Amino acid sequence: MYGADADPWGFDSRFYERRKYALTLAALPRERYVRAVEPGCSNGAFTELLAPRCDELIAFDFVEDAVERARRRLTASPHVTLACAEFPMWWPEGTGDLVVWSEVAYYLTERGCDAAEVGLADWLRPGGHLVAVHYTGRTDYPLSGDEAHRWIDGIPFLQTLFAAVDEQFVMRVWGRE
Repeated sequence: MYGADADPWGFDSRFYERRKYALTLAALPRERYVRAVEPGCSNGAFTELLAPRCDELIAFDFVEDAVERARRRLTASPHVTLACAEFPMWWPEGTGDLVVWSEVAYYLTERGCDAAEVGLADWLRPGGHLVAVHYTGRTDYPLSGDEAHRWIDGIPFLQTLFAAVDEQFVMRVWGRE
């Protein structure tokens, strides 16, 4: 997937990504988080921007080459832990106060949605936040961006705190009761 191209998805170069990152960071209700998790971190482009807002950040991806690129990128951030693991089956031990689902929830099948909800229920502390942002154009994924957000809206222990709809993506922040 990555091969010789360090950024095959344009995470560092595309305006869409840079804008989405800036808006995602601006939407977070707190300036700092104690412990955050970011599945699907890829090459660490957003991880690098999120890291200064977290005391501890665990980021992971199922592609080893992507994790290695993220590891090189984040060598100056000792509070960031990177892992090669598959979402939604893997969650870090313990609990945290921020979960970031950036363009990962629409890959979930029905079984994956169930596993993600169980993992979220176990990991996200009361008073914590889930931020999700997903592309709304046509895809061949199990869920569209809008469907992914409707599914998350149905998770009973979450309440919507912020929502934004753009011509290219949908973003929401939920709080855990």
